Amino acid sequence: SPSGPFGAVVGSTGKTPGALALPPEIQVTIPGQGEATLAQALELPPRQAATTAANVLGVWVEHYGVIGPDRLRAVVDEAGGITVGTEEMSGRDVIESLIDVPTAGTAAFAVTLTGLLSTDVDWSPADFVDADEPAAVIRTLEAARGAAVTSVPSVEAATGIYQAEPDAIRASLVDAFGGPDRDAVRVIVLNGSGLPGVGQLVAERIVPSGFRIVVSENASSFEHDQTLVVVGSPADVELGERVRDLLGTGTVNVSVSSGLAPVTVLVGKDFTG
Repeated sequence: SPSGPFGAVVGSTGKTPGALALPPEIQVTIPGQGEATLAQALELPPRQAATTAANVLGVWVEHYGVIGPDRLRAVVDEAGGITVGTEEMSGRDVIESLIDVPTAGTAAFAVTLTGLLSTDVDWSPADFVDADEPAAVIRTLEAARGAAVTSVPSVEAATGIYQAEPDAIRASLVDAFGGPDRDAVRVIVLNGSGLPGVGQLVAERIVPSGFRIVVSENASSFEHDQTLVVVGSPADVELGERVRDLLGTGTVNVSVSSGLAPVTVLVGKDFTG
């Protein structure tokens, strides 16, 4: 929108079609880049933004579509307006409702999305500034027609620092899609190979299987030839083996836990994505 990007995950995890609005102010880990807000992540190339959203939720986001404010305004007008809450809104009204609402932005976006999904919008590939597979994105939006829109709540962990708590994410997934009703397994990813974007490549391998990257940064050197998957206790060896198998390379070792995650991946030159 003119005041910044908003993001939502629309579709299904295999159960109920739904939509989940994501608060742009929350702190996230961008695989391959490190810490930022979701709003900053949404300014990145769309596939990277979608991977970040998937990493937040611990479920994979298969496709992406980006719609700009001008086209959103036109889509609403072409549909004859939409109902937002109890109010009938034109395209111009919708855009104005999303401007300068930093503390209520997610709520405003969620009710707008509810209106869009409750209206017989005739989506077309031309509606998207960018989309990996426009036909798939349109099918997803049409399948979610009439679906309820849920928002992930955020909490102010420190002054100006907002987070989405794991329990809140889990509850939101259940509300929006019927699940999965489980916590994603935390993983630290250290780039020991020097391969650009290695965190993104690792995320593409492990996030679809219920893992979440909570730290993504460079290792102390780029001279690691072999990928090492480190777990903090013998009880977590099975987790480490799952990660190794998803990556397709590496060895699993038991060492002192970082305390941040049960699994740490030191990515070596043997991993090429």
